[in-house]
Amino acid sequence: MRGFLGFVVLGACGGGSSDAPTQTDAPNPDSGVTCLISGNYADLGAKSGTTSQGPTTMTIVLDPGPPRDSFFLKLTTGKGVFAGGLATGTFPITGAELSTTTCGLCVNIIADIVTMQGPTKFYFATAGSVTLTSHTPPVGTLTNVTFQEVTVSGAPVNSGCTSMISAMQFSGI
Repeated sequence: MRGFLGFVVLGACGGGSSDAPTQTDAPNPDSGVTCLISGNYADLGAKSGTTSQGPTTMTIVLDPGPPRDSFFLKLTTGKGVFAGGLATGTFPITGAELSTTTCGLCVNIIADIVTMQGPTKFYFATAGSVTLTSHTPPVGTLTNVTFQEVTVSGAPVNSGCTSMISAMQFSGI
């Protein structure tokens, strides 16, 4: 649990491209709760992000805010799809990738990041796929990635918000 919090808080502090369109908060139709991220980011096109949290991470600003929302990708050797080491290829978000404690390919949205305070909401990928053409730094694409709101420890939030990114090309700088 502490590992998830550590990389989320660190990842939340990273910068990224500031050319992202501002997303508006939308209510979750299933719960009546006002969500802190867009329900559907659609095709975001090509985005550049930073690897300031390490050579196998990627932080991309989705909404510069304030407060800001960021996409965060972390590749962990020895876990999930990378149990045998980091590799390139297409990886579905299934099995071990669905847990914050076992994922090697950890895909997140970190929402409402307040400078000097950190984020207030966390979203973890529940489906989709990521294609990596490089892992150090991460370069590739993601397709039809869905997200579910989770607690800081990675547990799903009952009646929490959801989101989707239908496509995005990403590269680290």
